[in-house]
Amino acid sequence: MSTKRFRALQLWHNTLVMVWCLPFAILPGVIAGASSGNFFWLFLFCGLCVVGLFLAYRRDTAKKCTYVLEGDKLVIADQRGRTEIRLLDISDATLLDRSGARAYLGERQAQLLNDPVERSRAAKEFLRHCSVDIGLKSYTFGLLTRMIDRLPNAKNDLVLLRTKYGGHYLLSPIHSQDMVESLSRRRLQLSDPQS
Repeated sequence: MSTKRFRALQLWHNTLVMVWCLPFAILPGVIAGASSGNFFWLFLFCGLCVVGLFLAYRRDTAKKCTYVLEGDKLVIADQRGRTEIRLLDISDATLLDRSGARAYLGERQAQLLNDPVERSRAAKEFLRHCSVDIGLKSYTFGLLTRMIDRLPNAKNDLVLLRTKYGGHYLLSPIHSQDMVESLSRRRLQLSDPQS
């Protein structure tokens, strides 16, 4: 069986939204400076915009992953190391969008209602191999999350991978449909070598 590599998706949604908001954030400083002759507010708004742009850039580039189909396993490599999942241990792989991923994680966390430490650990493990910000932590009280969810290229860019032993992984390959199809084909070949 050949080796097939999938690169992780890097989306610039947070950075782009911040760039779109820059003129509207700087405009009040320009108006205040022009009317009063004191440009303190302009410098303050510019400084806040630079900080916001930096935070958005950091959030968009925080994780880098690769997904490799190697023989009878899926190898996921990121900054923290490698995870190997046997293909026959995968129960299903499904396409998912950002809002669906948030809802799925919310349902899983609701099952761990009495243990906040376990809820946090489950969320980190679920999102460990996903390079896309699904909008759980928002500096804009959810406004930015809803705006990004409505972008046309924010649909079906994630893969939900579930294993027979209760593992749940959210992956973000560039070609998500191709990855789901490759996983299905490879699992079928392994379960039925005659085909």
